[in-house]
Amino acid sequence: MGPRLPVVCLVRHGETEWSKNGRHTSITEVELTSHGRTQARDLSRFVFENPCQDFIDPTNITQIYVSPRRRAQQTLELVTLPNKSAIPTITEPNLTEWDYGDYEGITTHEIHSNTYAFWDLWRDGCPNGETIEHVSNRCDRVIAKLHMEHNPTGPGGDILVVGHSHLLRVLVMRWLNLPASHGRHVVLDTAFKCTWI
Repeated sequence: MGPRLPVVCLVRHGETEWSKNGRHTSITEVELTSHGRTQARDLSRFVFENPCQDFIDPTNITQIYVSPRRRAQQTLELVTLPNKSAIPTITEPNLTEWDYGDYEGITTHEIHSNTYAFWDLWRDGCPNGETIEHVSNRCDRVIAKLHMEHNPTGPGGDILVVGHSHLLRVLVMRWLNLPASHGRHVVLDTAFKCTWI
């Protein structure tokens, strides 16, 4: 039997006022709502503190990567892990959400109504923001770091990644060596967990 494969567990931050209203949020610092904090605590209880679940063993988490944005940091603060204070935690700039440029703080409906009726994030990117290629390249850099953590001479163990919806959807596709645009087919609700091996 070969060595155990590592698990990478993705968590999207909890609800904010902007995510609740569908406003594109990248560089704007918004706090979790009361419901967002409850979502993060519930995620922790049902996943990381629940001895009855069998999809991840939180005692195997040996690295944490988190976006520098406050909403992701707050979500991580509300997650309980065994010996969490001893787990190396890396604030990773490449986990910052897609830069929406001129569409920051605006909903897709508003963009379609007032700016560009056929706009599609996955195809068009954002004016004065990032293209899908930019985000894909950032995700590839994150994946390279995750692979380094799990090479035969690395520390091994599982990794928790806390970030944002569009960025994590691209990360999943790039991990699978699929085009970043396939991220449109992945759903990550607030305080949602996705696991892969």
